Amino acid sequence: RTRSYHSAPESPFINRALGPPSGTETVIVQAPAQVSGFLGNSLILPCLLKSSEPNVQVTQVTWMRRDPDGDFHSVAVFHPQRGSSLAEPERVEFVGVAADVLNASLRVSPLRVEDEASYTCQFATFPRGSRKAETRLRVLVRPNSTAEAKEVTLPPPTGQPVPMACCTSTRGRPPARVSWSSLLGGSANSTLVPEPASGTYTVISLFTLVPSSEADGRNVTCRVEHESLEEPVLLPVTLTVHYPPEVSISGYDGNWYVGQRNVTLNCEARGNPEPTGYDWNTTTGSLPSFAVAQGTQLLISTVDLSINTTTFICLVTNTLGTSQKEQTILVKGEESFSLRLRPESSLEPIAESALLFTFYFFFFFFLVPWIEPRVA
Repeated sequence: RTRSYHSAPESPFINRALGPPSGTETVIVQAPAQVSGFLGNSLILPCLLKSSEPNVQVTQVTWMRRDPDGDFHSVAVFHPQRGSSLAEPERVEFVGVAADVLNASLRVSPLRVEDEASYTCQFATFPRGSRKAETRLRVLVRPNSTAEAKEVTLPPPTGQPVPMACCTSTRGRPPARVSWSSLLGGSANSTLVPEPASGTYTVISLFTLVPSSEADGRNVTCRVEHESLEEPVLLPVTLTVHYPPEVSISGYDGNWYVGQRNVTLNCEARGNPEPTGYDWNTTTGSLPSFAVAQGTQLLISTVDLSINTTTFICLVTNTLGTSQKEQTILVKGEESFSLRLRPESSLEPIAESALLFTFYFFFFFFLVPWIEPRVA
């Protein structure tokens, strides 16, 4: 088998024996059903005559091309006495027939888009007549593929899905197959753009999604498949969503008590672009004297009843706007503080000690004085 042509996957030879039926055929033409080559490269159209009859003679070899409109055109002819006749001798030549008349393989170089067609290889033999086989020639162009994110700002104008990423497979032949994989859902919308001058195609695929802050920084992957590629091309894209700060406050567990010292509220925010400013205040105005703001933290030195029911506010700013979060503080009284110092589990030893003290006090101060005069 000749392997100087490209096929994806490689097609097996098709045995053709066209002519008057004669029971078991002894003269056949072997040629692949399809061959593929890259635009501008060299390609071989294989064609071999196989005969189990030693006296069969080849009187002429002819290659014909059938265009999409059904018309046939002569490509190459070989006659054992008169030699070769080629339609385009600068691009087309026989590769083996001069040395072996049974090998009518044809080389085409450089390959052009117009070469894509069906080709018939025909042997005229004596005494068996004509035998022929047909091969489909396909011209491939490997596409150049890229993918990029499209920057989106919340909220979207319509609240509908918008393009979040674009994958472009440029100038491939045939058109590439483009798809997306994502854990976010979403959908794809592809457009095919023919390039008539080069006979190639550009595929533009948009990944669309209803944008959200959760999508920012997440990855989606563009997958490009093409006959010229042994493996699909995978192009990861990191999505970009711009949104105002989203704020939360941590540090208050609902169990602050009078006298508690050095407690902290933490202002946590995420946004794109990154937050640039943090401001603390209360719903009634400025911060109390014992509350000190240090960037994302609010430090409170001592908890007392003066901050009971106080609502602290953290305001966070980025270039898209300002967002805030509130936290109301409920302070427990001093009895909660004493209970914290003496948990329930520690009261039992104290109660036992008090009972023993009472027993000894009663024994030495009441019973002993009463018993001694009577013993005497």
